Amino acid sequence: MAAIPLDLLDRIRELERQVRELAGRSQMRPAMNQVQKGNVAIGEGGQFAVWTPDQKAAIFGVGYWGGTEYGLAMRRQDGSLAMTIRNGTEENIPQPVRFFDARGTVVWADDVRTGGIAYPWLGLLPPQNSNPGASWPKTDSTEFVNIANSYNSIWQPKIRMFMHTAVDGGTGGEVRVLVNDQVWGPAVRAGESFDHTGFTGAGTEPGSVVKIVVEARRTSGNGSVYAQTKMLYGCQT
Repeated sequence: MAAIPLDLLDRIRELERQVRELAGRSQMRPAMNQVQKGNVAIGEGGQFAVWTPDQKAAIFGVGYWGGTEYGLAMRRQDGSLAMTIRNGTEENIPQPVRFFDARGTVVWADDVRTGGIAYPWLGLLPPQNSNPGASWPKTDSTEFVNIANSYNSIWQPKIRMFMHTAVDGGTGGEVRVLVNDQVWGPAVRAGESFDHTGFTGAGTEPGSVVKIVVEARRTSGNGSVYAQTKMLYGCQT
């Protein structure tokens, strides 16, 4: 038998090892619970859903819902709806976004016809008396005194407040606002409008109650200084 160079035998052994490795890899299945790269596409009227272990409730579902509708729904572990993007009560309108409490009551929804919020309905300031002398809060004090106040549950980080002020003839004065006993916004000369948007203050958490106080003082003359809030609402940063 002819002599075979040792380096050739080494190469044959290496090739055999690589063949065995490739054969083993071909029998391995990739992980089925991860998508490392790329997109997951569900077409042809399909739906992606995540179910509870007992298969009684789809915690999350997005895709085809029947008919011509495609949408999204999220549920709590007990199966109660938490949020949907589904058709409304009428056809041919954009799908409203709805949030539900644990009993199934809609606690928030957008107005798909004209924009804005459909639910909840928010309170509006009632019309105020236009005659300062009739019922507006007033003072003839020469020091800042509380002439009006309110307590409000705050959910936004900022407040906007618009207020008319007035003063008797021959009299001067100032009006300012306090939020939680801290001066908020500028003091304005009586007769000018107070219009300020600002943060409620450090440490004010959403849902907490803040005290809003209108203070006024007379700086000259013998009459009174008046103020009447015309607009007050929370707003975003």
